[in-house]
Amino acid sequence: MSFYSQFAEYYEAVFPYRDEVAVFLKDYVPAGSRRLLDAGCGTGHYCGRFAADGFDVVGIDLDPQMIDVARKRYPAPMFRCLNLLDVGTLSGPFDFVFCIGNVAPHLAQDEFARFVADVAGILRPGGVWVFQVVNWDYVLARGGYPFRPRKLGPGGAVFLREYRDVSESRIRFLTRLVEDDRTIFEGEVWLYPMRTDAYLRLHRARGFQLIEHFADFQRAPYATTADAGSVFVFRTRDDGESNPTV
Repeated sequence: MSFYSQFAEYYEAVFPYRDEVAVFLKDYVPAGSRRLLDAGCGTGHYCGRFAADGFDVVGIDLDPQMIDVARKRYPAPMFRCLNLLDVGTLSGPFDFVFCIGNVAPHLAQDEFARFVADVAGILRPGGVWVFQVVNWDYVLARGGYPFRPRKLGPGGAVFLREYRDVSESRIRFLTRLVEDDRTIFEGEVWLYPMRTDAYLRLHRARGFQLIEHFADFQRAPYATTADAGSVFVFRTRDDGESNPTV
């Protein structure tokens, strides 16, 4: 069983639904939109929110346990167990695609480039693409990065995360959930960072135009030296629009 399968039942406790995230995303949904895609939906809470607002929502995640939890909690969206690299097999077009929660760096850099090209292919002209990662510019300047421990509810469980073996090509991501000095589960995966300028070059080459770039969903300004996140908002070209510059 993968770490993420073990993690499914704790996912919403560690990464709860945040209304400010839903509000941020909805602010960038193009007017008149209907079809939305959550790429890396986890247990589906943002899919559920958008479906409740009347959108036709598709959520995909590689982990079957996550998808099983999502289907049980939110019956309205369509959930599929699907690799991000297979996003191009989905029937388009979509008006809005988002990938949040640092899901994208699970793809190697060449895989992410393929994924972005497929996202461009399934978005309608003028469609919007939002993705969130950690601030790799900041992390790559350090030899390691321990996250602050996250306490889960009144029971005493603590979620621990750490980046080790930090390099330009990959980073080892260690996770552990402990309660009363007992390890409930632990996991380890490789993540593949990209600096901001590399993300921008890649998207420009795929025909995207940068709309906004923030440090978080509260729209704090992005800075390479900030211990924060990195939230990109891109738009595809409308028909007949010239190649944008970023």
